[in-house]
Amino acid sequence: MRSFKLFIINALTLIIGLGLMSGSVSQKTAHAARFETIPAMQVNKLGNLKGQYLTALYAVGSRPIISTDSSQINISQVKESRTIYITGDSVSFPTVQVEKEGFRPSYNIVVFIVSPQQNYSWVNADGSLPQGMTKTENRLSSKINTINKSDVDAFVATSGEKAVLQVDIN
Repeated sequence: MRSFKLFIINALTLIIGLGLMSGSVSQKTAHAARFETIPAMQVNKLGNLKGQYLTALYAVGSRPIISTDSSQINISQVKESRTIYITGDSVSFPTVQVEKEGFRPSYNIVVFIVSPQQNYSWVNADGSLPQGMTKTENRLSSKINTINKSDVDAFVATSGEKAVLQVDIN
């Protein structure tokens, strides 16, 4: 009799668990967002770099603990890339949506690269090309700057998603 009760309890637990997993008990509208929105950005202090191209890489990457040189960033995946021709002291990047992939971050760094040529291609220090980056022969850069996702998140928390994040290239 005791084993029969245990069997019934286990069977009911399994049925309820499968029902919850299939969504028959839960609301279908409670899905997690598959995309993360990165606000529009205005990059400033570009006056001396007119006539070149500014590329923004929305990426998953890491910095070495000891080095402060931004060219030592190791990018494992480029989620989005945008390039704008520099005609003045500032340029604006529109809002970008980056796809989330399971438990991996959608992005954790935005890398800004100024290059004399349009089709810039990031190559890591070990010679590897990040996933999602198109390989080109252009690896020339005049300036590299970065901002972290935590800085973007802090800006959105205080200013909202519709505000334009100001980034200075030093």
